Amino acid sequence: MSIYPPPSAPDVLPEYREPHAPERSFLSLGLNDGQTLQHFLLIAKKYIWLVLVCALLGTGAGYIENARTPNRYKSTANIEITQDTADQFRVDTGGSADSSFIDVTKLDTEIAILKSSTLAMKTIQTLRLDQNKDFLPLGSNHHWDLSNIRDRHILIGIFEGGLAAERFGHTNILDLSFTARNPELAAIICNTLIDNYVQHNFSENYAATQEVSDWLGRQLGDLKKRLEASQEHMLTVQKDIGLVGIDQTQSIVLSRLVDISHDVTTAEAQRLVAQAKLLTLQSAPPEVLATLSGDPVLLGLKQRLTTLQADDASLSSKYGAKNPRVLQNRAEIAEVEQSMKVEQVTVLSRGQQELNAATENQAALQRRLDQEKSSAYNGNSKAVEYSLARREYEANRALYDGLQQRLQEAGIIAGLHSTNIRRIDPADAPDFPSSPRRSVNLMLGLLSGLGLGLLMSFVVEMLDTNIKTIYDIEERLGLPMLGVVPQVDSKLLSPETFVRDATSPLPGAWSRLAESYRALRTTILLSRAGTPPQVILISSAKPSEGKTSITTLEAIVFALNGARVLLLDSDLRRPSVHLRFRISNKVGLTSVLTGKVPLQEAISTVSSVPSLHILPAGPIAPMPAELLGSLQMQRLVEGLRADYDFILIDTPPVLTVTDAAVLVSLSDGVVLVLRYGQASRNVVARASEILLRSGAHLLGVVLNAVDLQSSDYAEYYGRAYNDYYQSRVDVEE
Repeated sequence: MSIYPPPSAPDVLPEYREPHAPERSFLSLGLNDGQTLQHFLLIAKKYIWLVLVCALLGTGAGYIENARTPNRYKSTANIEITQDTADQFRVDTGGSADSSFIDVTKLDTEIAILKSSTLAMKTIQTLRLDQNKDFLPLGSNHHWDLSNIRDRHILIGIFEGGLAAERFGHTNILDLSFTARNPELAAIICNTLIDNYVQHNFSENYAATQEVSDWLGRQLGDLKKRLEASQEHMLTVQKDIGLVGIDQTQSIVLSRLVDISHDVTTAEAQRLVAQAKLLTLQSAPPEVLATLSGDPVLLGLKQRLTTLQADDASLSSKYGAKNPRVLQNRAEIAEVEQSMKVEQVTVLSRGQQELNAATENQAALQRRLDQEKSSAYNGNSKAVEYSLARREYEANRALYDGLQQRLQEAGIIAGLHSTNIRRIDPADAPDFPSSPRRSVNLMLGLLSGLGLGLLMSFVVEMLDTNIKTIYDIEERLGLPMLGVVPQVDSKLLSPETFVRDATSPLPGAWSRLAESYRALRTTILLSRAGTPPQVILISSAKPSEGKTSITTLEAIVFALNGARVLLLDSDLRRPSVHLRFRISNKVGLTSVLTGKVPLQEAISTVSSVPSLHILPAGPIAPMPAELLGSLQMQRLVEGLRADYDFILIDTPPVLTVTDAAVLVSLSDGVVLVLRYGQASRNVVARASEILLRSGAHLLGVVLNAVDLQSSDYAEYYGRAYNDYYQSRVDVEE
């Protein structure tokens, strides 16, 4: 009678189906899952050596930066910019409404002037900085020639590199500072620059004011002659009339003549003021013209030009005269200068128009006065003639006195121009260097090193696709974790040693290895709802991951629990189960499938574990995949279900051959074995995809040869886990 059960309808491979949501999550490697802060901390702890090395290197870089950077000292002075005192004496306004108000544009303009190349070069020449080693670059042996434009640009660039000027809050105070390698030199440069700034402010305004004073002096001489002539005429008329009083009938004529004469005098004064203003504007240099005219457009263009000229000196010293940025900046300077010329012409044209209007007004009033005088003279009224002569004298006298007063004021305007700059705190030599900030550099180096170390840790972790942690399996792959088998000495993996330790009443039964296989047995039994899987297929993604050791020792654990267990070696290419149990492989699975021997003759027993039976692979077959997928293999497994509680099948790796994919339809569940640190996520994804598409019920993953002392698992099991069983040995002893 045949040992096989009645034949049933042959099974075929299941049709392809789309993976379910958890399976799709697994196939996508779970890379979209969010990583928690705890996981980041685990990564940092795992690569703590890398973080510490980077932190040490960063601190070393900060120390080197402190050592190679010379000390630099910053000296600061404060000056106050007030309203120009001369504004209240200006010939065009007659005084300022609010002497305490300073426009922000005015302050920005003064800052730009302080940073200008003109003042920088003047300070360099004054202090002979081109020969001062504390000012020149370290180790410079170059002979600096101030007549060479390239040398001037370089020196101005060095000067502007150490200069800083800014407004203090919302006040009229400017903070001017200079940084140099010598503290005394920094203070001297700062104070000298302020002196040159005050002198520059004074000289530029004095020249224009002096020209106005000279012109007023010449006008005063002409007025003096007119005054003397009018006085002589009045005395002559007075003698002619013999000091007789004025007839009251002439009061209307006299009143009209007095009013017109007063208007003529006022118009002449306005014409002289307009002429003085125009002369002032025509004689003033462009930079002073903007200030004297008060034109907002011209003031803005002046500030823009000063800023661009400062930028040109700095850029030329850095990049050279042919650099695109320098050329673009100089093009902007030319454009602003052209705009200033156009605006200056507009300002002068406006002043000329005001003068023309004042002249025409004076001429019209003078013609009217002459007509009134002619009418009065035609009436032969000596009294009228005397009154007119007296009024002319008085008007000339008033005009002469007013211009004389203005002339005296103009003489002191130049001095008043400089009084709008007031020193508050002069620059002093600092006691401590402003740079390098040694503690800050060390702290920045340390923090930068830590940050770089953490970043490199995350990069290394992201590039490392090997399976190492439970997180990699459950979160990134979306697969259940069945168990973790620790890394032990290879001698402990032999069936004899494992059975001895697992069945001995001595403390060895509490070894980590035995406990891990007991835990794996429990998770496999609970992996299916209802009834546990009976036929369990154990495979791996690629060779040398320890699947045969897992299958062999797990079969022993199942058998030690009292169940009838069959260990079936289906690796018909490289069988190894018989080597572990030291049994013959002359007959086995291939012998049974080919009908050469009955099933019972091919099954071997283990004396130390009576309930464990082994069906080795047998002789190497020419076509293993066809043999495993045959109808005889299906009937064999169906018949073995009735005789055994559990059947554990050791299969070849999934990615190497198709044997495992062929056998999954005969099993109730598949266990995938991965070796710690050697199986990449892409490889595992491909192996599991093959199993899932073949219709396998993937129970989960077993991670083999795990170093439980690594940081990856210390956080999961606790550091006392590794010493737990050893502590029990100590107690027993």
